[in-house]
Amino acid sequence: MDPKVDVIVFTALGKEYEAVRAHLEGPFTEYDVRGALFEFGTFAGRHANWKVACHETGPGNAAAAALVERAVAAFQPRHIFFVGIAGGLKDTALGDVVAARYIYDYESGKDWEEGFEPRITTHLSTFALVQRAQAVARDDTWRDRIKRPFTDTDTDTEPDAHVKPLAAGSKVVAHDRSATAQLLRRHCGDAVAVEMEGYGFLQSAYLNAGIGALVVRGISDLLSDKGADNDRVWQPVASRNAAAFTFEVLHNLTVSRSSQGGLGDRVQEMCRTRRTTGPSTIGFGPEHTAVVVSGDGSVERWDLNSGEALPGVPGGAELRLGHQAIVSPTRHSVAVARPRSLDLVHFAGRTSEHHIHSVPLVGDEFLVTSGGEVLATHDKRRLAVRSFEDGRILREVPCPAGLATTSISANGSVVAMATTNRVLIHRENVPPVEKRIRNRLEILKPGCWLAVSPSGRYVACASFRELIVWRTATDTVVMRREFSRQESFDGLGATGMRLVCADEGRVLWLRRGRLSEVTDSPEIRHLEQAGRYDDFAVHPDGDLLAAAGSTELVRVWHWNG
Repeated sequence: MDPKVDVIVFTALGKEYEAVRAHLEGPFTEYDVRGALFEFGTFAGRHANWKVACHETGPGNAAAAALVERAVAAFQPRHIFFVGIAGGLKDTALGDVVAARYIYDYESGKDWEEGFEPRITTHLSTFALVQRAQAVARDDTWRDRIKRPFTDTDTDTEPDAHVKPLAAGSKVVAHDRSATAQLLRRHCGDAVAVEMEGYGFLQSAYLNAGIGALVVRGISDLLSDKGADNDRVWQPVASRNAAAFTFEVLHNLTVSRSSQGGLGDRVQEMCRTRRTTGPSTIGFGPEHTAVVVSGDGSVERWDLNSGEALPGVPGGAELRLGHQAIVSPTRHSVAVARPRSLDLVHFAGRTSEHHIHSVPLVGDEFLVTSGGEVLATHDKRRLAVRSFEDGRILREVPCPAGLATTSISANGSVVAMATTNRVLIHRENVPPVEKRIRNRLEILKPGCWLAVSPSGRYVACASFRELIVWRTATDTVVMRREFSRQESFDGLGATGMRLVCADEGRVLWLRRGRLSEVTDSPEIRHLEQAGRYDDFAVHPDGDLLAAAGSTELVRVWHWNG
C-alpha cells in the first residue's frame, strides 16, 4: 500500500532537486516505487498544508513520462510540477522564469525521401494552474521566496516571470544557427525557451484525468549568448528562481471542496477474535500493519495489504485506569499499562515470536497517549520520556500544578502539558513556552485535551470553550475555533475522549464514541462510522485512518484530510 501525497515535484537534475527541496519542511522520509526513489516533505501554504514528494527523473521526455505515470499511480496527487532550467530562445533574460502555457514537441514529424517534415504537437498545462501562475507573475512578491546563498554575487538583476509557450525535445540546442534552432523559429515561433522533459511530463499528466500539471523553468542560458560560465553560475540561479515561483504558486492554491476532509476508499475491514470488556486501543505498526490492544491486554495484528491476521498475544490480566496502551509505528512493539507495571511487548517482525519487558510503575503514574519511537509516563510530579525498548527514562520534564493532560511528539523532543487554562510546550534545548486557552468550566480539572503532531511541528489543545492549534517553531496560532454551547455540552461527562493532531496541523477528535474533524468552519464535521468507537489512529504518513470500537470490526480508510 503506497502512501498518498498532495503534490509531486519532478526535476531532471540534482541542482534543480536541491532548489526544490530547500522549500520543504521535514521530517523528510524516503519511499521506493519499483526502484524510483521519492523524498517526502511538507509545505505550508496559505490555504492548506501540502504533503509534497520530490523526484529526480534524469533528462529527457521519455524518462519524465514514464516516471510521472509511475508516481501518479502510486501516490495519487492533486497537482504535479516539473521544475528546472531551460535555454532562452527570445524575450527572456538570464534568471527569468517561464511557466509553460503549453509545450511543443518539436521532434515529432515524418521523414520523407526529400527530407524531414515536422508535424509539431502540443500539450497544455492545466488551466487552473496557468491562471494561478499568471496571477503570481503579475505580483513580484514571488521573488521573496528565492533561496539565495549568503555568498550569492551571481546577478544584480531581479528576475521577471512569464507565462508563455515552451518547446521540448531530446536535443541539447547549443547554437542559435543550428538546424534545430532554425526549426524552432520556423515551427514553434512563439516558444520563448527550449528544454527536454516538459512535453513528456504533460503527456503523462494528460493521461491521468483530474490532476493539475504545470511546467516551470528558469532561464540558465540564451541561444544567442552561450558562455562557459552558464552551467556554473546561472544553472543554480535559474533553478532557485524556478523553485521559488513554483512554491509561490502552490502557496496560493486552494483545496477544492471535493478533496477537502473526509474518508476515502476503505482499505481493509478486519474481524477481531478477542472481544473483551473495556475500551480498545488501535494503532499502525511498521510494514503496513494494524494493531489492536483489547481491554484485557490481548494484542491482535493484521497485514493491511491482505487483511490477514498476524500472530498476536493473549491477554487476561487487569489493565491500569486511564489510557492503557500505545502502539509503536516504527517497531513491532506495544506498551500495555497494568496496575503495577508497564509491559513492553516486542514481536520478532510478523512472527509469533515475542518477549515482554516489564517496567515498575508507581501508584499514580499514567501512560501518555502519544509517542511512537519513544513512550512516556507521568505522575503529578514529572513526565518521563522512556525508551520503547526497555522503558528506561531518557528525559524528565516537571509537571505544572493542576495537570490535566499531556502529549508528546513521536520522538519525545516536544512535550506539551495542560491545565484547565494553560498549555506548556517544552522543546529540547529551548526554554518552555506558556500559552493560554479559555475554558467554560475551569473548576473541572479534566477540562481540556491535548495533542502533539508526530513531528512536533504542531500542538493542539481543546477545552470546553475553544480549540487552538499552535505551530511550535514560530510560536504562532494557525487555527482557533470557539465551540458553541451545544458543542461544549457534548463534551461533558464523555469518556474515551481523544484528540489527535496530524503532521499537517489537521485535528481529529473522538467524543462520545463519535469521530469528527475540527476545522475553523462553522460546523464540526462528523466522519463516516459504524457503531461507537473506542479509539482511532492516524498513520504517520497522514494518509490512513483506523478505528476500533463497539463492533467486532476494525476499519481502515484512506483519509482525504
